[in-house]
Amino acid sequence: MENKLFRIESPNGTIRGNLASCGKDSPIVLMACGHNGFYHFGMFPTIQKYFAENGISSIAFNYSHCGISDDGDYFDDLESYKKNCRRLEVEDLTFMAKQLSENALFYKPNQLFLFGHSMGGFSAAFASKSIQDAGIPLSGIIFLNSLRTLNTRTPEIMEEWQANGVYFRSNMRTKQDLPQGPEFLAETIASDSTWNMQPIIESLTIPCFVAHAVDDEAVPFEHGRTIFSWVYKNNLKNGFLPIPHAGHTLNTTHPMKRDSDELQFFCGQVVDWMKTM
Repeated sequence: MENKLFRIESPNGTIRGNLASCGKDSPIVLMACGHNGFYHFGMFPTIQKYFAENGISSIAFNYSHCGISDDGDYFDDLESYKKNCRRLEVEDLTFMAKQLSENALFYKPNQLFLFGHSMGGFSAAFASKSIQDAGIPLSGIIFLNSLRTLNTRTPEIMEEWQANGVYFRSNMRTKQDLPQGPEFLAETIASDSTWNMQPIIESLTIPCFVAHAVDDEAVPFEHGRTIFSWVYKNNLKNGFLPIPHAGHTLNTTHPMKRDSDELQFFCGQVVDWMKTM
């Protein structure tokens, strides 16, 4: 495996990330991190390493508006962060999929998989349509502890958000109050129409692998079960993996202090699934 850090200027801004390459004949997994995630967050490097050990390349990257202006892990660009929304994340994912054949840093893989953790699963679902509409074939999509809807805020939070145009959400890791902006608010309000995940999932015919931690404290297990119920009839290779005794980051932390059996279990199962494609 060869790790290649990269920095690319996209129409939306700077995108930084890591290509864990196994060579030009290998599949590529394009990884979408969750809300407040970044390319080297916690378990992501371990997942990339596991994939590479099994002959699968991967790309993890920071969204253009993730709020981190370098390769660190502190949100130092809150104006950019406030503007982040699912539209921008879908555009960034689609841009990165196009880069595989347009940018000499990468290569056009024989198989391309999308991988989304948490909010990244939501964005990856919508990006799967725009990527395929751009003529880029997908071999499958992996959802890990993914949200089924943006409508997860309490009525009190929504009232405050709408009144002020911004809602400050505490981040326990960095001890920051991070601003959720007006476009994210508009998307949340449109969660039953424009940003309704269900019809997108139900229309997927590519293989889908839905994994969800049974004890997820951030995105309840029912989200994963619902996503699979929307898609399970669409392809014989679809799979559902409950992960027992695991939380939202599969019992790992950032910075990564130790591996976990639950993370290794997930990695092994999803690699076995990809190898059946």
